[in-house]
Amino acid sequence: MNPPLALVAGIGSRNRSIGKASGLLRMVPDDLRRFAAKTIGKPVIMGRKTFESVIALSGRPLADRPNIVLSRNPDYVHEHAIACQSLAAALERAALYTPEEIHIGGGPELYDQAIHLVDRLYLTLFDDDHEGEARFPRLEDEFVEVCRHGVRQHEGLEYEWVDYVRRR
Repeated sequence: MNPPLALVAGIGSRNRSIGKASGLLRMVPDDLRRFAAKTIGKPVIMGRKTFESVIALSGRPLADRPNIVLSRNPDYVHEHAIACQSLAAALERAALYTPEEIHIGGGPELYDQAIHLVDRLYLTLFDDDHEGEARFPRLEDEFVEVCRHGVRQHEGLEYEWVDYVRRR
């Protein structure tokens, strides 16, 4: 049996915005810690641009978890990542780690590809109108909310962690 596929993302609660060319729209330390807590020890599949934005932001790949990077370039190599050319290949590689979950880490194109395969969503809903260049896919028909973790604030920005599971 394959491990569950989960997706962790921060989105605008009003307009579903998730990103801009330079990376994340919002940098909230508590939210970054939640991402780490959900993904440490588990493979994280992400697109090449997302992987490169992680390195640009932190100076290194995601620590303590396999970084599996999707790239259309068959020659793409990074010493701290496993490169794959398709989501199917990335999922196969991730399953070799026998994790309790495999995580989809972004970006927008990968979210669109994976949303119909994902079993669990761990979303941060930001109460703002930031205009990003990318939007999170619609999910209302495919997922049901299972937990809200209460409204939080960071520098005047309200946000809430909300967990969903796929409708069966």
